[in-house]
Order: sequence, then structure tokens, then C-alpha cells
Amino acid sequence: MSSPARTDSKMPRQVRAAQLLLFALAFAGLVVMLALSGGLTSYGMGNMIAPWLLVWVCALLALTYDGSARNGVRLTTFVVMLFVVVGSFRQASGAAAPGEFLDAALRIVLGLPVMVLLFLPETTAWFDRAK
Repeated sequence: MSSPARTDSKMPRQVRAAQLLLFALAFAGLVVMLALSGGLTSYGMGNMIAPWLLVWVCALLALTYDGSARNGVRLTTFVVMLFVVVGSFRQASGAAAPGEFLDAALRIVLGLPVMVLLFLPETTAWFDRAK
């Protein structure tokens, strides 16, 4: 006797979009770090890399979205992205150079849609599915 086909085995588009946005944001972070790192002191480099480390953590969490990830991973990603976006708003408002503003604006522009996508009904249902 074969088991019935699972209807939730395919990742919804909303979850895939959040995953791809997180991957794009992580890659953009590497590019921004390389582009803006010239001429920075170690203190300046530390200030620049701190929010990107959180983005990279979220991208690592996104690697599990199609496998074993459940609601805890979704909520953890949301909370970490909330810290990234709030910090980026503060950084953008106090930016002294165009590069600093672009650095923060990139995290805001790509981070806010991820946060919205993680709370759509299809996304919530995907992370609440049975094992």
C-alpha cells in the first residue's frame, strides 16, 4: 500500500522568494564590503561588517527552508532581520557619506520584503507543516 502524495512537498513561491532575497542580500553584502572597505580603519571595518554578519546568519538559516526548517527558523530569521533593518534605519539617517547610506539602504530595501514574506499565510503554513 502506497502512502498518499503530500500536497505540501513543494516549497511555495513566497518562501522561495524570501530565500532568494536573503541569498541576494548576503551576496550584495560581500560586494559592498569589498567595494567600501578601502581606506577604512579596523574600527570602521568592524562597524560596517557587524550588520552584515547578521544578514549572513539569516542566509544560513535560509539554507534550511526547503528541508527541516520549521516555525522556529522562520521566527528566528524574522527577529534577526528586524534587528538588521532597525539598525540600518539608524545608520541611514546618520550617514555621513553616500557609501554609508547605500550600505544601509540596501539592507532596508531587501530586508523589509523578506520580513513581509515570512508572515504571509502560505509561508506560515509551509513552516507549520507536518514532518
